[in-house]
Amino acid sequence: MEANTRANLRRWERQPATIPISLVLRGEDLKVDNSATILDFSFRGVGVLTTLALFPGERVSIIAKGESSDDIRTRVVWVRQDVSNRLSVAGLEFLHALEA
Repeated sequence: MEANTRANLRRWERQPATIPISLVLRGEDLKVDNSATILDFSFRGVGVLTTLALFPGERVSIIAKGESSDDIRTRVVWVRQDVSNRLSVAGLEFLHALEA
């Protein structure tokens, strides 16, 4: 019998990626990470690598590099912070997926 692991409990399969993006955190102060990277994606969200200190529940906008200035609104679901290199890996859920 197969053990229930985090990977096989996911509702949507993740696809690996390496896509440079900008992340925008709007709060008391506007914070932007122009060197963030999408690590994987699914229908419901993305995994990102960022220098921003994120916390579950925060709203973050993704802006693709290039000509488009449109943003994709997300919510932080989970965060793993690596204090040694000041980077965070975070799971972001697309807000449009919650409304669908």
